[in-house]
Amino acid sequence: MTESAAVLLCDGRIVAAAEEERFSRVKHDGGLPYRAIRFVLEFAGLSIRDIDCVGVYWDPYKVKHRARFMLGLSVRNPKRFVEKARRGLSVWRGEHTTGQEGGWGSLFSIKRKLQHHFGFAPKKLVFLDHHRCHMASGLYASHFDSCAILIMDGAGEAACTTSGQGQGARITKINEHLLPHSLGHFYSAVTGYLGFKMLDGEYKLMGLSPYGDPSGASWIRRNLLRSVGPGQYRFESDGLDYHEALRGRFTGAFADHFGPPRPREGGEFNDRHRDIAASAQRAFEEVVLDMARELRRRTRMPDLVIAGGCGLNCVANGRILREGIFERIYVPPVPHDAGGALGAAMALYVASTGRRPDLLDHAQFGPSYGHGQIRSALAACADVQAEELDEGALVGRAAEWLAGGRVIGWIQGRMEFGPRALGNRSFLADPRSDSIRDVINQKIKKRELFRPFAPSVKAEKASDYFEINQHSPFMTIVVPVREQARSLIPAVTHVDGTARPQTVDRAVNPRYWQLLDAFEKRTGVACLLNTSFNIQEPIVCTPDEALATFARSDIDALAIGDFWITRRSAPN
Repeated sequence: MTESAAVLLCDGRIVAAAEEERFSRVKHDGGLPYRAIRFVLEFAGLSIRDIDCVGVYWDPYKVKHRARFMLGLSVRNPKRFVEKARRGLSVWRGEHTTGQEGGWGSLFSIKRKLQHHFGFAPKKLVFLDHHRCHMASGLYASHFDSCAILIMDGAGEAACTTSGQGQGARITKINEHLLPHSLGHFYSAVTGYLGFKMLDGEYKLMGLSPYGDPSGASWIRRNLLRSVGPGQYRFESDGLDYHEALRGRFTGAFADHFGPPRPREGGEFNDRHRDIAASAQRAFEEVVLDMARELRRRTRMPDLVIAGGCGLNCVANGRILREGIFERIYVPPVPHDAGGALGAAMALYVASTGRRPDLLDHAQFGPSYGHGQIRSALAACADVQAEELDEGALVGRAAEWLAGGRVIGWIQGRMEFGPRALGNRSFLADPRSDSIRDVINQKIKKRELFRPFAPSVKAEKASDYFEINQHSPFMTIVVPVREQARSLIPAVTHVDGTARPQTVDRAVNPRYWQLLDAFEKRTGVACLLNTSFNIQEPIVCTPDEALATFARSDIDALAIGDFWITRRSAPN
């Protein structure tokens, strides 16, 4: 399990939510999220004794399918059985997680562990089906009263892909694909094959894919991801085994056909690597599109909710819209495992009241920091100078620096819940400068040059720049950049002419919207390049972390709250 999180829901309203990694500073922390739990409780002024029910977005008692699958495998392929059994033991012990107390076996002792950390055990603790939680996080957070639902990830207790529909507070399952038929495992194994870290670098595969030739997708579809009926697929995992890939071994049909894997972090990419990325992405999209078409046919609903870790494949999400399969798509800000916490809280509320909880129109549910905390952090930094400004002056100066080609850090309000920086913990730059993309990748983010950046855009101006007819507040959909806008915003236009926009609503994030507006008044462009405020680490949470990252980056200035911060050695 990865990306553990805590969400506090009171009377149907999300009060606080955060991922454990933001506090532990361990990327993709999958351990017991006691730091995140402590934050949400303290934010609300509560103790765990005040909580009516704690929901866990995994049910460790649902092992029947896995046991049956392993028993069959022991007969069919004893060698592979041993490999998967070894992996299963690792999962049970938590050896595969990046945090502490994160194994499947630890779920049975959660009450005792919570009592150890907080002094009291919760009144009631409920284990919930993982995909059911994802379905709840999508439906109940959306604006849709009724919609189709598609959940895709590595695997829950047994299901890897689940389709269904939601009507009001009711969720109905239509179909599911069980282990080993996992789109997430397929995509993650190809990620490892290309030398990226599995369960971390999947977005790199997606970013690399537009540079290659996807003609190899036809082989993948015939041999690995086979269609077996409308909206039905099989993943022939013997040809590309996920568990072997985790150990760096690639011995099946995939490697026989495409050649040897790229060494981990093995230097430059060649055309073969780019073509493999393009082919894997295309094959993945074809399966998703087929499922989406069948789901639309069966539900006859115009709207679709997507969740699960594969919901972070923004390119596939965008293809569904461009193909006209559904009219609108909603992907919550936390489609991956952390979103299970959101779904668990919402599902428990629905079960106890029969009513839907409040929808999500933003993701600002993490910690915020006041003047005193920011001043204390600044007092510990001798090499910076800070000036306190009113809002108009701060926004104006930031817009001026951005229009002048400088890169700034923007730390405002409550930290976002989910993997995207959405204008509260962001690096920002001018999207009109094509060269700024390489500068940020190489000198600031210290990452591969092919990686794209996303734009933030004033919601009311989004259709001027992008082929999009709906809000996309969480950067979860890739859409074409309009032909006439590509030369205006080259730094956020990917090589294939697409972008992953964040639409910013004035009522939802007023200060960030004001910055976009001030930048537009100076440049005529209502977009900014927005990337997460981190360098090979989880996104920063506190002012101290922001200042530490600022110190080892090459950005020009930092705005934390009302403070404008520069280096003492830098020119004013």
